[in-house]
Amino acid sequence: MLSFLSTFAATLFALLNPLGMMPVFIGYTAGKSRRVQAWLALFVALTVLGLMVLFLISGAAILNFFAITLDSFRVAGGILLLLIAINTVTGDPNKSAKEFAAQAQTSALGEAKLMFRQIVVPFAMPLLVGPGVIANLILYATESDAANNETLFLGLIGVTVAIALLTFVILLSGRMLQQVLGEVGLSLITRVLGLLLAAIGAQFILTGLSNVIVHSIAPQILKLH
Repeated sequence: MLSFLSTFAATLFALLNPLGMMPVFIGYTAGKSRRVQAWLALFVALTVLGLMVLFLISGAAILNFFAITLDSFRVAGGILLLLIAINTVTGDPNKSAKEFAAQAQTSALGEAKLMFRQIVVPFAMPLLVGPGVIANLILYATESDAANNETLFLGLIGVTVAIALLTFVILLSGRMLQQVLGEVGLSLITRVLGLLLAAIGAQFILTGLSNVIVHSIAPQILKLH
């Protein structure tokens, strides 16, 4: 059981990759106060936790109910990432932050809420909770159901809570990196990350389409011959 949960924790953390996504979070929150960044990191972590628990409990049922495959999810997520990446590279990365600062002068919590509505997609999903994370959650939940072990399933939920807490801590520490990079460095890294987002989006699309061709279209063609 311990080996099962430790493997689940390692793969989930690697697929979630909060360390790799931290510069993206910094780009979104450039110029914001420490309290705003803290609230926003908390909102993102709670959203990630909610999504992971949702897919852990009923991920397979949700996908089956809507007749959605993981490959379809990959293609849709890839298209979304491409659109956002284009805006990140060609637009002003601090534009939305300036707009929020003008709109939300009441409190750090109010400003964080406004920013969260803007970045929950794509940051929480599909950048953090993407197809790989969803597939991993469904796989381990299925194995837990097959073992008919409630304690094991509770352990999986406990691991997701721990990973979400670790994600919050990592995002919260991003302010130190922001101070090191400075305004010019943040602007540069934001645009570079835009290019990386475009590449990730393209990879999502290519992987999804190739899997559809290999597993769905190719067998049909072979049957015809």
